[in-house]
Amino acid sequence: FDLLRNPKLRNAIIASGLISVGWDLYLFFFPIYGHSIGLSASVIGVVISMFALAVFSIRVALPSLARKWSEFEILLYAIGFAGAALLLFPLFRDPYLLAAASFILGLGCGVGQPMSMSLIYSLSPPGRASEGAGLRVTFNHFTHLVVPLAFGGISTLFGFAPVFVSCSALLLGGSSYGFFSERRAARSAAR
Repeated sequence: FDLLRNPKLRNAIIASGLISVGWDLYLFFFPIYGHSIGLSASVIGVVISMFALAVFSIRVALPSLARKWSEFEILLYAIGFAGAALLLFPLFRDPYLLAAASFILGLGCGVGQPMSMSLIYSLSPPGRASEGAGLRVTFNHFTHLVVPLAFGGISTLFGFAPVFVSCSALLLGGSSYGFFSERRAARSAAR
């Protein structure tokens, strides 16, 4: 638990968890949502495959992004991007538009694992990178437990749109908080 006292490392672990929330929610709820709006299983599969294509594509582009921004900035932008993409799903019933939204979400979520792992490795104290990685995995598995329960309850009470909107708010809020805390740390360091 002493690793969590390091604010930058803690923020990287939380950011990793937020990306995991967006990824889990999509893979858990989109097939249910797609079925509820009358999409066939094969169409749902194609829409989800667009997410996977985007994850692959953004990972190919990561080295060029890393030359322009810091790892943490990329991760925060990705969380915000994924949060904004989640807002698109309840707006669409057309498979082509859903595939486009899925691709956009995949671009945001695809950054999460490599950037968070890199950050955790670089921010962990010497000789403790494996502990940091283990803490990240533990936190992410906690989200695997909580996401279906929490958002399942939301969908049961209010339907699908509030699920995507509330998850979007969580990701956008996390991204905003991350940028705010980074700016505050930079101001403190400049003094």
